[in-house]
Amino acid sequence: MHSQYNDSTRQRNLALLGLILVGIAPTVSVVTGFAFKAGVLAMFVFVFTKVWIFGLPVFWHLRIDKSVLSRSPALNGGWGVSIGLGIAMAVVIMLAYFLVGDALLSDEDLFEILDKFGLTTPWKLMLAILFWVFINSVLEEFVFRWFITSKIEQLVSGKWLPILLSAGVFTLHHTIALSFFIDPLGNFLASLGVFVGGVIFSWIYVEYRSIWVAWVAHAIADVAVFAIAWQMIVGF
Repeated sequence: MHSQYNDSTRQRNLALLGLILVGIAPTVSVVTGFAFKAGVLAMFVFVFTKVWIFGLPVFWHLRIDKSVLSRSPALNGGWGVSIGLGIAMAVVIMLAYFLVGDALLSDEDLFEILDKFGLTTPWKLMLAILFWVFINSVLEEFVFRWFITSKIEQLVSGKWLPILLSAGVFTLHHTIALSFFIDPLGNFLASLGVFVGGVIFSWIYVEYRSIWVAWVAHAIADVAVFAIAWQMIVGF
């Protein structure tokens, strides 16, 4: 019994350590890049943290948890649910843009933000959109839904608490990044949207145990966000 208790405590401590090491990395990247305006250092930290948050979970899964990698097959289905939730999110995002978008972020403000990264050129913006929808969002599901949600599940019981906590971790670095571009009200509303999205994506993952099913809803929501960005910068 004592041995089982020690093993359980060890597993929980390792889960907490893995959660901290991976969960804090996006915030470090954002703070270095935007708060300190660190230039070359910020670029180095950005690349390092990207490698860190995607490489460490694989290392942790193989060497610490001593498990095998999986392609995260959708054995339990869920495609229709994910598509439906993704479309619902896209509709809400579009409605929010048409109702209050101009009050939160003007075309000129977005142009100024994106121009610093060369993303006001249509073909560059399109490449960035394709990257964020088909690569970055998959990686975010890999990190935030699979690794972080799974580690939180080892620390707290129940279904909804891990979902809410993982959505909070997902939202944190988005909120910090947005604080450098939009006013507090806009940041609150945008962060609320990110949090709700995180809850939905995490719920889909917990329900169906496949990052690909969760990614479908994520990708559809991203398409709506980037369609708005395209309209504001390039126009249709």
